[in-house]
Amino acid sequence: RMAGIPVIDLQLAAAAPEEAARLRDAAQRLGCFRVAGHGVPRVLQDDMKAAVRALFDLPDDAKRRNADVISGSGYVAPSATNPLYEAFGLYDAASPADVDAFCASLHAPPHIRYVTYLFRCLSCRFFPVPSAPSPRW
Repeated sequence: RMAGIPVIDLQLAAAAPEEAARLRDAAQRLGCFRVAGHGVPRVLQDDMKAAVRALFDLPDDAKRRNADVISGSGYVAPSATNPLYEAFGLYDAASPADVDAFCASLHAPPHIRYVTYLFRCLSCRFFPVPSAPSPRW
């Protein structure tokens, strides 16, 4: 029987010991959990998903520029063994320099760089949020 994936409210986990215990249990026992109460606006979640799709839609030669983020890591293309898995390497998503290096390696256009940076700012609770290059923000 498959266990349900628990939903952890991050706002509660910061203040309520029982929610923090649920988070620890889910991470240790299941290795995953769904997140609520994270404070990232829906529009930014949607824009980040679109930005990620755009990066994965890049030609293979462009994606392969994301190499050796950590020795031996970087872009992983789908393979015969794992045809549904594709990944990029980003050393530290909380580091502005690492996010910039990631975007630069892929020659990401300004709106993708901005969405990636803004998502990093809000999801890691880094402020101030940069000024927007687009009227959408």
